[in-house]
Amino acid sequence: MGKIESYLGFAVRSGKILYGIDSIKQSRKRKYLLVLSPSASENLCEKADRYSTEFGVPLIRTTENLEDLLNKPNCKLAALLDANMAKAVTESVGR
Repeated sequence: MGKIESYLGFAVRSGKILYGIDSIKQSRKRKYLLVLSPSASENLCEKADRYSTEFGVPLIRTTENLEDLLNKPNCKLAALLDANMAKAVTESVGR
């Protein structure tokens, strides 16, 4: 997961990430990727699946907790707002 952690770190530093289901739902910015933590509740998983379909973006489930990857306490869902970073994360998961 080293590459994904790096890409998510770049997104955090550039301000191209949203944290949490509420901010993702309320934001009018274009989302390119949803990243879900394995520690997310069943309810959040269902909402993330629904938003993934609604926004037309891929949903990736990480093997490590997003709290640890993003250094953000209690973070279970994040959205990337940069197309190139989202593409890089998606490609690195496929490997």
